[in-house]
Parts: sequence; C-alpha cells; structure tokens
Amino acid sequence: MAITSTAYTALLQYCAEAKALSSPHRATIRGAVVLTGSQQQCIAQVLSALWGKAMPCPLVLDLKPQHGYQSRVHKDGFGGEQYAEWLAVGCADVAVVGTDKRGRPHLIVNGINDGRGTIYDIMVPVRSTTEGVVYIDDVIPLGLPAKKRA
Repeated sequence: MAITSTAYTALLQYCAEAKALSSPHRATIRGAVVLTGSQQQCIAQVLSALWGKAMPCPLVLDLKPQHGYQSRVHKDGFGGEQYAEWLAVGCADVAVVGTDKRGRPHLIVNGINDGRGTIYDIMVPVRSTTEGVVYIDDVIPLGLPAKKRA
C-alpha cells in the first residue's frame, strides 16, 4: 500500500502550510506508510543488526516531514509537491530495503525517469531510536542535482 491516501493529502497540506509560513514546522503524520511484509521483515533484521539487539519494525510507520522538507525544498530548491511525490514513490511496495555505509536501513527505488533528462534513484532513510521507534523523515533523489537557487 505504501503511503496512505490520507497521509499523502496530509503531506500536501503540510507542504502548503510550510510554504505559506516560509518555514516548515514540526509535525507527525501518524500511520502514514504501510510496509509490505517483506519490507517490514528486512528492516527489522537490519535494525537488529544495527542496534545489536532484537528490534521489531512496525508494519505501519509515521512520517515526520520537517527534516525532508527543509532538505529538499529549502536547501535543494525543489517544490513541496515534488517532495511529496518522491516520498510516495520511495515508499512504494516496489521499494527494496538496503543499508548505508553505517548499516542504517533505507527503502530505495532505482531507475526513476520523470522527464528531467536524468535517471536517478529515490532513497528513503528509515530512522530508528534505541527505544524501538521507527519512522520516515526524509527522501533523497540520488543522482538528481539540486536546482539552482535564484
């Protein structure tokens, strides 16, 4: 299922509010991303290895959009709707679980061609705490350069 339709609508609303205020605010969109069973199992295995103890991963994750909005919209110059679209693609059922150099999990969708003339990957880091809280807070279009700021 990936990002629920309700969560996607809330994310678009968040982006509109952040743009109107010229600054993103802290927010949590509860129950935003529904993982597949395979994604859930793989993330739990990676988290357990990362933390050195059993770390279950819930089937449904919250989304905290502030960090990603600051990075992709404010810093990199992309629009809020593009940010939301990338999150939807990066959290899709077809996303596979991978790890970064430090062993932290992420979802990744390879070979995105959205007409910009560049083929790139969309990576969604999966964050966690020692208390077992697992959530999404960013999306990274790997291989797509930031827009030039005016």
